[in-house]
Amino acid sequence: MNVINKFLSGCVDDTISDVNISVNENDAHKINNMFASFNKSRPSLRILPKYRRNQIWTVKSQYVDFEGELQNSKHKTMVLLISDPEELGDDVSFVRVCPLSPFTDMASPNDVLCNDAGLVGFPFIVETWNEQPMLTEILEKYVVDYSCEIVESNENLSDDQQAFREIEISNARFLNQSIIAYTNEMERADNFSFSVDFVSDSKVRTIHMPKLNVQSPTLIPLRGHAEYATAARSGNILTDNDCIEIDSVDVPFHIEVRKKNNEYILTIIPKVDVKLSSNGKVFDCRSNDERIVYSGLKQGLYDIETPLTSKKITIRLK
Repeated sequence: MNVINKFLSGCVDDTISDVNISVNENDAHKINNMFASFNKSRPSLRILPKYRRNQIWTVKSQYVDFEGELQNSKHKTMVLLISDPEELGDDVSFVRVCPLSPFTDMASPNDVLCNDAGLVGFPFIVETWNEQPMLTEILEKYVVDYSCEIVESNENLSDDQQAFREIEISNARFLNQSIIAYTNEMERADNFSFSVDFVSDSKVRTIHMPKLNVQSPTLIPLRGHAEYATAARSGNILTDNDCIEIDSVDVPFHIEVRKKNNEYILTIIPKVDVKLSSNGKVFDCRSNDERIVYSGLKQGLYDIETPLTSKKITIRLK
């Protein structure tokens, strides 16, 4: 098998891809050198532009999907947005994209090929034959504007080119899994008032709050990493004063999440040095001697940073 195809066959977490082909150390080193420019240092934008068609963005290498599953890719990915965002629900949008590939040796005569290495750090193919939907929340950094004409055509491909396309389409499940998980979760969401995915040290817990203000809310069976909020075990009618509580040996503070008037309130106890952010935006808080409170939050992914631990803490409010 072509060395590029051997490398790409192992680029996505085995939980997503059913392709599992070993690559020896020399092959991996050779191909990883081609990917090195993905991490090319670029000026950081304090305010990211709005998502729109004809933009190139990087994609997060790891994300928590809407079903509370951790998805991983073994190398950085860049995509070209070929549509403007469309709303799926409150604070959730998606775009259609084409992945970019630095493996220009695999280009066919009809592929969109950019030889200008100055745009993203290397020449690239726009995989117009690999169009995918994905949630905008897993886009990471804006790179540059780029436009091209996408024309469908039938062409004769070599065996290596055909295998390359099949592998790239398979690996792109890392992108569309964000949409699949959202759709699956929405089918279950009516059973809960709200939920929180909590991720620390690559371990995920999903905590659900049953319907509020209901005498005996229906409790459906949950997945292995999911549980109901402690308040749901009291037997009392739940109100918007009840919260999802999160304690973990990996986190040096207690977290409470409430939902009021379709907005979330996140409380951290005790008061510590902490920063809450989402896609580069840092949120303001209120505090006293005992706690820190972030209010007016929308559903979505948030990162919690503190000098008290080196472990990454991520939560999804949904």
